Amino acid sequence: MVIGQLVRRTVGDLGFLVTTFFVALPGFIVCITLLVVGAGTIPAIVGFLLLTICLQAAGGFARVHRNLLAGRGFEIAQPSYPARTKGLRSRLRRLTHPQSWRELLHIVLVFVIGTATFPIAVVWCASGPVGILYAIFGIWIHNTDDGFGWLLGLPGRAAQMIVYVLLSLIVMGTAPYVLRGLVLAHAGIARALLHDEASQLREQVSQLATSRAAAGEAEAHTLRRLERDLHDGPQQRLVRLGMDISAAEWRIATDPVQARQMLRSALAQSQEALAEIRTLSRGIAPPILSEQGLRAAITALAARSTVPTTVDVDDVPLSDAAQNAAYFVTAEALANMAKHARASSCSVELRRAGAIAVITVTDDGIGGASAAKGHGLAGLSERLRGVDGTLAVHSPTGGPTHLTATIPLTSSVPNSAQRPVPSRP
Repeated sequence: MVIGQLVRRTVGDLGFLVTTFFVALPGFIVCITLLVVGAGTIPAIVGFLLLTICLQAAGGFARVHRNLLAGRGFEIAQPSYPARTKGLRSRLRRLTHPQSWRELLHIVLVFVIGTATFPIAVVWCASGPVGILYAIFGIWIHNTDDGFGWLLGLPGRAAQMIVYVLLSLIVMGTAPYVLRGLVLAHAGIARALLHDEASQLREQVSQLATSRAAAGEAEAHTLRRLERDLHDGPQQRLVRLGMDISAAEWRIATDPVQARQMLRSALAQSQEALAEIRTLSRGIAPPILSEQGLRAAITALAARSTVPTTVDVDDVPLSDAAQNAAYFVTAEALANMAKHARASSCSVELRRAGAIAVITVTDDGIGGASAAKGHGLAGLSERLRGVDGTLAVHSPTGGPTHLTATIPLTSSVPNSAQRPVPSRP
């Protein structure tokens, strides 16, 4: 860690310790007062209300302390409480929640610890500069006392100043680590009392359920769209194709010229049906994806695009479901760009950034793209949520458009929720 970063961290830690003490002081006074008065007035019923207010105040301080710790790099998960409803019963329910009492104990311990960490931090940080200043100004101060000079076995003012400077440098050099240790003490208390593991597990389960539902909804929506579009498009063309071929067969003997024209029309119908099927197959994993990988599949997409597209794709290890999602996002982004953007060039990039894969599709079109509901890119967000991914679209009016999708290399969503859309309807 460079000196500048060390100084900034030390200043931040000192600010945290000072702020925590001056927040804990009134918080402790308020909570203890309400606790004592509330406990003493329980027979008068009003005590329950005072205890509820006490626990709410403790919860408020806990939130402040979480935010302060987050500013120092320590994330403490927010616990969940029973859903609040109107009425006194809902307010009194907090009295039976164990986390509320842990938060009350937390403010007591933070105040007690803070009464020690606050003066230690202030004195430690002030001792270094004060010692050096004392040594400097001691030159003009007529004092016959050798001070700490005896530590070096040397009498006189010079030895005293040397000792003061050495001690000050030691104090200043160790201050960053002493303050970090004091902050760690606060973080340890917060993790022990404010970290609700059960709440965090419930939140993870909720996120997994949401991701599973999003994946299922995206799959169902894709299948419904595919079924509708196949019925309205290629299926009708194939029916007409069969009728044209059948009619041409009857006319071959009597009117070869007309039969030849009908066969040409049938050939055109087959080509149009094939083009529609290729268009509808966007988002369904093609054989090239499983056989040659994501890079080859994206390169093939770019080659088929009507807009000149450059591809720069790294080899990123992704699960089958994540690869399918990445392919779908790229295909839909290129199709949306070709249809609406009026772009003259486009680029597709796939990079690894730590534990996530980042897909970026950029075009020089007119902009105005949106992932909001009702727009062409709306389904991508749900598709990505199915693999714990995210989507961000920056497309100001006039362009350019930057579409960025992130996909974790290892998704927490079960495979059953990640299965790709089947290749046949």
